[in-house]
Amino acid sequence: MDKLITVIMPAYNAQRTIELALKSIRMQTIPQKEIEILVIDGGSTDDTREIARRYDAQILDNPRRLPEPAKKIGLEHARGKYVMWQDTDEVLLRDTQLEERVNFLRENPEIKCVVCDDQQPGPGCGVATLYLCKCGDPFTQFVYRRRGGVLHTFARNVTGGGKNGCRLAFQPGEPAPIGDGGTTMFDWEWVQGAFPDEFASQQFACSVYSRICEKTGCCGCIPGDDIRHYARAGFRLYLSKLRFRVINNLFHPEESGFAARAGKAEKSNAVLAKRKYWFVLYAATLLPPIFDSVRLAVKYRSATMLLHVVYVYYVCIFIAICLAKKALGKSADNAAYGV
Repeated sequence: MDKLITVIMPAYNAQRTIELALKSIRMQTIPQKEIEILVIDGGSTDDTREIARRYDAQILDNPRRLPEPAKKIGLEHARGKYVMWQDTDEVLLRDTQLEERVNFLRENPEIKCVVCDDQQPGPGCGVATLYLCKCGDPFTQFVYRRRGGVLHTFARNVTGGGKNGCRLAFQPGEPAPIGDGGTTMFDWEWVQGAFPDEFASQQFACSVYSRICEKTGCCGCIPGDDIRHYARAGFRLYLSKLRFRVINNLFHPEESGFAARAGKAEKSNAVLAKRKYWFVLYAATLLPPIFDSVRLAVKYRSATMLLHVVYVYYVCIFIAICLAKKALGKSADNAAYGV
């Protein structure tokens, strides 16, 4: 491996934000010759590829457009000891963030992956942007019981890590922070040696972070290691994102973040396996979603969080529709991703 860090960036018609994302990488204090950027493009028809070239990114084609196959393509070409997932609308906020992560991993060799602490919404990105950054989606919010940043949500799991970061330890069956994206960084050199028979598969590319946490029992997080998320999340567009996630979980589990994590949940993550069923009960009783909507609105001082209850029932109704289709032998695809 002749690079220190490989940044894998799935892209499709991302001219609105990709320059911000690339600029945040190129401003890092780590020597730029040690960083390679792989933009895995799904056939963009705007200026995405031209902008990527200006920042000396290597562009690879993704015939399937979706971000999950893009991850596998990126890993196949990665030359860095460390790999970082970064979407085209995710921006590092400080020029020392990558250097801090590398130093932290070197100082704590038992830790093989680092997640960002929190996501800050970009301005003017839509009514659902704050909810997307802080909750992800209603199912994720319920299952993981997110209470803001990683270190706040998982405070009870902090077990050390030194003065420059925190080590979060997890018992078997205990959920870890989500790390499928959000600029999660992991030791790719170690991964290939630890999972020699798995690392080349599509499903592994989607679940590499959770497999690392499962094997090592820990992950790392540095206080203040935040990113800004410029996700477009107007109300209607956010609903389409929710549909995308439901379809992937039900019809394409090998390419889904939660389904890939839950694939081993029956054996190694009993909490997640149970909570996905508790969500049905949660939605069936009207008061808890309403209470959570008010609680979130107060916590984040934003009336937009009151839409939590709407998102809950929208997801439930769409899950019911998809399950009916599946029972009838019909399939569903996510061809509209990125549009």
